[in-house]
Amino acid sequence: MFQFPAFIPLLQIDGPAPFSFAQLPRLFPLFKWADNTWLCNAIKGTTWVFPLVETIHILSLVILVGAVLLVDFRLLGIGLSRWTPKELARQLTPFMKYGLIVILVTGFLLFIAEPRKLYDNAAFGPKMILLAASIIFQYTIFRKMEDIDKPSAPFWGRLGALLSLMLWFGVGVAGRAIGFV
Repeated sequence: MFQFPAFIPLLQIDGPAPFSFAQLPRLFPLFKWADNTWLCNAIKGTTWVFPLVETIHILSLVILVGAVLLVDFRLLGIGLSRWTPKELARQLTPFMKYGLIVILVTGFLLFIAEPRKLYDNAAFGPKMILLAASIIFQYTIFRKMEDIDKPSAPFWGRLGALLSLMLWFGVGVAGRAIGFV
């Protein structure tokens, strides 16, 4: 059951946490299956695997978001004015690609280590939605923004850069909130 502190009585919620996968009971067998896998038990049975995987996950997010941030800032006209967005993106694409791959692999390991906890976590659902939206945005609209080969990006490029920043920072904030809600 998800409850706010007692001094906020109007926000007390009985039942599944809002925005959690517990709102979708048909998904519970997937979370239950994940909790019974040998990989889940192996990670739970160690002391250092989970913190190590989580550290790699966060460092990969920093690499990915750092590369995206540089391209977004260039699209917004902030810094790196000697490079066009296309030139900068060409240099940073490997960091974005491999950062995302490591994030997905380590994220899967973090999920498989504690699926039942994540099932009723109010931040996990929004993180997964933001992650899916960020990946779709990264490999569709962001690709078009990266192709801008002019010193100054058009309005739609600047707007896309702001959306990109909001999506990726949203993933990070929701991910961080998982440990607190």
